[in-house]
Amino acid sequence: MTHTTLTKKRILITGAAGFLGSHLCDFFIEKDFHVIGMDNLITGDLKNISHLFSLPHFEFHHHDVTTFVHVPGALDYIFISLLQQVL
Repeated sequence: MTHTTLTKKRILITGAAGFLGSHLCDFFIEKDFHVIGMDNLITGDLKNISHLFSLPHFEFHHHDVTTFVHVPGALDYIFISLLQQVL
């Protein structure tokens, strides 16, 4: 982590590669947050957030949030976006 990252508010957005989550990632990046996106990619698509990968204040974790989640460092906010699939 850089010094700049430590001064930015940090937000974890689950479902980050989905429609809603990807727009939230864009919004919070524009608001100068350090965004941690997490998605299991069952319904989300990396194409929705690929434009963020090169940004220093965005990180992505391919992870299923229904299992244990560990994010190192303090978080200021957590936005949980879960899509319940109907079979």
